[in-house]
Amino acid sequence: MDFNTEKDVVIKVRNLYKSFGNNKVLIDFNLDLFSGECVAVLGKSGSGKSVLIKCIIGLIKYERGEIKVLGNEISELETDELDKIRAQVGFLFQSNALYDSMTVKENLLFPLRRHKRNLSNIEVNSLVEEALDNVKLPHTANMMPSELSGGMKKRIALARTLILKPKIILYDEPTTGLDPITSREISNLMIEIQEKYKTSSVLISHDINCVKIVADRIVMLIDGTNYKQGLYDELKNSNDIKVTHFFN
Repeated sequence: MDFNTEKDVVIKVRNLYKSFGNNKVLIDFNLDLFSGECVAVLGKSGSGKSVLIKCIIGLIKYERGEIKVLGNEISELETDELDKIRAQVGFLFQSNALYDSMTVKENLLFPLRRHKRNLSNIEVNSLVEEALDNVKLPHTANMMPSELSGGMKKRIALARTLILKPKIILYDEPTTGLDPITSREISNLMIEIQEKYKTSSVLISHDINCVKIVADRIVMLIDGTNYKQGLYDELKNSNDIKVTHFFN
């Protein structure tokens, strides 16, 4: 992909600094996400990957720096303005965050009731059916989360993310806890979603196989910084042991 104009940037992070006490997690971190691409942020567990995307969506406040999402500076938004941005940015939580007491359909209805209150029952049911078809689980609407496998829960969580037709999706460790075959299926599904809806996405992961399948570009989050970025093969064949460590 060839991107070189400011209008192509859907997420812009500049000189981001975030610490927890004496623990400096992000140090002058920079990142661009261009329209239609998937950027993977690769780093060790505890390196600050999840903190980064929670800062991007406004779940965590940062001490200094700049984060613009769809042209909006996150730190300057009021609560209602932030909610409007969040409706355009899907967040797939590492834990899936499904409501155990709700059926699959009720879980999918939750974001619609918050952000799309004026839809008719026909429109709502159509969106639920489309979301479940997208993740290849059309028969699960009346099932409870406890009846689903780990891979199915991840798909339903993705369906709930998709139901608002977001412009951007933030994936927080989408394959954690899944077996290799299911992980590959989820990775391929992410590609299908991106191609169908032309979404832009940030993938947070330490699963190198998922990153290889899904990412157009990789950013190495090392020592709190955007240490190096590039294509998969470029980084894998780097002479820098801090980088190649992730590929061995």
